[in-house]
Amino acid sequence: MKRSETALLFAFLLPAFSAAQSQSPASLPQLVRTRVVVTDAKGAPVLDVKAQEFRITDQNKTLPLSFLHPPFASHPAPAAAPGWVLSRASKESPHTVAVLFDLFNLMQNNRLDSFQRVEAALPRLASSNHVYLYLLNLDGTLEPLVAAQDEKGNILAAPGDWHKNASQLLQKYAKNLGRTRPAGILQEDVVKKTYVALEAVARHLGAFPGVRDLVWITDGVPNVFDTRQQCSGDWMECALYVPHLAVTLDNAGVAVHPLSYGILRPDVTLAMEDVAGLTAGKTFYREDLDSVIAQLGQAAAGSYLLLAAAPADNWDSKFHRLRVQCERRGVKVLARQRYYAYPSQGQVPALEFAAMSALLKIPADAPEVDLRGSIAPGSKPGTAMVRIRIDPMDLFTIEDAGHAAGQVSVMYAQYDGQNLLGSTQPMTFNMRMPRQQFSDAAKDGLPFDQEIAVDPRAKSVRFLLYDRGSRFLGSVTLPVPAAK
Repeated sequence: MKRSETALLFAFLLPAFSAAQSQSPASLPQLVRTRVVVTDAKGAPVLDVKAQEFRITDQNKTLPLSFLHPPFASHPAPAAAPGWVLSRASKESPHTVAVLFDLFNLMQNNRLDSFQRVEAALPRLASSNHVYLYLLNLDGTLEPLVAAQDEKGNILAAPGDWHKNASQLLQKYAKNLGRTRPAGILQEDVVKKTYVALEAVARHLGAFPGVRDLVWITDGVPNVFDTRQQCSGDWMECALYVPHLAVTLDNAGVAVHPLSYGILRPDVTLAMEDVAGLTAGKTFYREDLDSVIAQLGQAAAGSYLLLAAAPADNWDSKFHRLRVQCERRGVKVLARQRYYAYPSQGQVPALEFAAMSALLKIPADAPEVDLRGSIAPGSKPGTAMVRIRIDPMDLFTIEDAGHAAGQVSVMYAQYDGQNLLGSTQPMTFNMRMPRQQFSDAAKDGLPFDQEIAVDPRAKSVRFLLYDRGSRFLGSVTLPVPAAK
């Protein structure tokens, strides 16, 4: 992507923000993160759980809660003041779903039934503009039937009515229902091809802000043991390629929900439950696909983000058991049950750049960090004064001698309507301000004001922010004012 050569004029920066000397967030701890859904006895999301009600243990050791972001529905955005634009106009969390119909791992005697169940359920989707459809064929080839990204990495909007013609999308593959896999595919090949497909779909989903769910229609989880080590009986500890899959899904922020229409052995069921537990997902058995997606939508509306700071020696490149409990009576908690403790701080800049670059291609603004913005003609011809107010409660910070300290990266993009004219490179800022002042800023927002040069073709300017601690994205798009 070509970057605009427009220079930023950093003349009006808030003193609390200073340009970071390094792209490495050395001051921030590596975090254990999980999406958490709390439901009552009737299965309805509980939206008012407080941080002090959660208890987290890692390998039976208590972890302190570092950050809890409540569901969007529990704190609706304020009304926009005249002249200001909001990044979030709705209390609903963005929610994107990918369905992976896995012919490769369906039992041959169950493929027809699974195919018919999926074919019948897709036209019943209440909405399909946030749902994408992929198929893993008998030879392990991933077929993007309704893809979230094209081959060049461009973000694709799902056609709002594609589900009406879902049968036509699937019929091409009906001839494979009674066939066997091609000869010569070994078990390790099955594992590699399956995990690569899951990771590819997860990366596609990872480009979208908000809650991201992957429904994996399968009859099992293929695995192959590492013969170089003695197995303790826990297949995840002994299997090849599972750590890579776990880290990739974590980086993409995707929850995997296995769905099966077969009659499974207990060991197969357990493996599916284990994969769901890696990502705060849930396993479904013989439920209609449209019902599953509806349930995931309800859960997305009630999702918390929970972050816990583990000690430095925690990151030992091993699987860890995680347990999240809520002390409130009569509620159930869905969260990650295991994670791979990979020391991945060096990946933060790459994850940030990928997330911000993807957001440039999405028309809708990201609401995970609540922003307000206004724009006015600048002090010189061809410039504009951009004023941004950031909700501090959406930012992850650490305690630093009575100060709130964090790191954010920002960039600007300009559009001539729907087309991107160019964007700046992300610039990282260290934030540090007295804790009380930080808390007081919740009312009016943290100010971040800059005068920027504006392309004469531009009709809108977009401000993008990435919080390095929470991995939250925020953006707000402002119409370019008429020149004086």
